[in-house]
Amino acid sequence: MNQPTPRHPFKSKSFLHSLGYALNGLKTVLLSERNFRTHTVLTVLVVLTGLYLRVSPTEWALLILCITIMLTVEALNTAIEYLVDLWAGGVYSEQAKAIKDIAAGACLVSATGTAITGILIFTHYFFTHP
Repeated sequence: MNQPTPRHPFKSKSFLHSLGYALNGLKTVLLSERNFRTHTVLTVLVVLTGLYLRVSPTEWALLILCITIMLTVEALNTAIEYLVDLWAGGVYSEQAKAIKDIAAGACLVSATGTAITGILIFTHYFFTHP
């Protein structure tokens, strides 16, 4: 009675294959998207600043959470743009524009929250650090 679950034809064969596909996706977004590269450079600057200022573990957790959310939203925005472009087939569509604008708006919300969090954390150190 117990039959094995059929294997999906596009399912990766192992965790290492899945990891390779994920790294390839990150490479694609890093090489193709200026905003993702900008956020990556800012991430490095934030991490170096946090190390220099010796921010608290709680502040690190907040910074890492914000950075992770920002990079994730930016990558998802890129995936949505690719998918909408494929769906639209190179033809202008008000729906396609709206979808892409909404995804870009999500990036703006995430970037704003991340920037405010960074400002709140680092301002304290800049005014009290010798």
